[in-house]
Parts: sequence; structure tokens; C-alpha cells
Amino acid sequence: MRVLSVVFDKNDYRDLKSLAERTGRPVAELIRQAITEYLNRHRSRRGSIFDVSVHHGGAQLQTWSRQDVFDEMIG
Repeated sequence: MRVLSVVFDKNDYRDLKSLAERTGRPVAELIRQAITEYLNRHRSRRGSIFDVSVHHGGAQLQTWSRQDVFDEMIG
């Protein structure tokens, strides 16, 4: 682990300390968990096929069977 100094707004720190007391966990643990969740959320957004927008290229020129699509993908 690395040691890091972070400056908090006084109200945010007060709320963080209050949450730590209510949950019985150290403030540092809450901060580490929050950072890990944030990084995981942003890592998972990289390169997803679902992020690609749909391209409407016009009218369909021919009907393809399922096998035609597989052949095109493999070939």
C-alpha cells in the first residue's frame, strides 16, 4: 500500500467520520472502498461493444440467413 494525503471539505469530512462511527469502520477503509468502487466502475466502461452507436446505413440490399452472417464473420 501507498500512503496518500488528501484534503477534504470540512463538511464532507464530518459526514465521513459520522459514517465511519455508524458503521464501525475506520475512515481510511471507507475511503479505500470508495476509490476501489470508483475505479472498477470506470475500468468496466472501456471498450464495451454496447458503447458503440448504431449506424443506420440505409435500406437492406439482401436478406442474410444466420449461416450467411456466421460465414461472413469467420471468412
